[in-house]
Amino acid sequence: MKLEKINSIQISLMESQGNINDENKTNYILKSSGKLKITESIRSIVRQNLPELLISMYEDILIANEDKVDSIGIWIDYDGEILENSIKLETLNDMKNFGDKNTQPIYEFFKMSFPEENI
Repeated sequence: MKLEKINSIQISLMESQGNINDENKTNYILKSSGKLKITESIRSIVRQNLPELLISMYEDILIANEDKVDSIGIWIDYDGEILENSIKLETLNDMKNFGDKNTQPIYEFFKMSFPEENI
């Protein structure tokens, strides 16, 4: 995975508001966030441990907010461009429940949010 141009990754727990529109989008209230700023001094550590870092960020923000949220969002600062995506927590949990036992849903969500040519 090409992490050289990633400046930061933010994961946020959210509560959806209203219905999904024709563009498959809805509004959210942000409940809690965690952000990993990737500097040159830690880039090799992030590259080697990205799944574990994402899992830790996700679990840390989920602890205090699990009963108040229904969705998760991710924002990736990739060379100054913000890539964003969101998913229902239920769908994320289904990835673990119905997928391979070694599947890490938050890491899979990150990969789904990242341009294929950069993975």
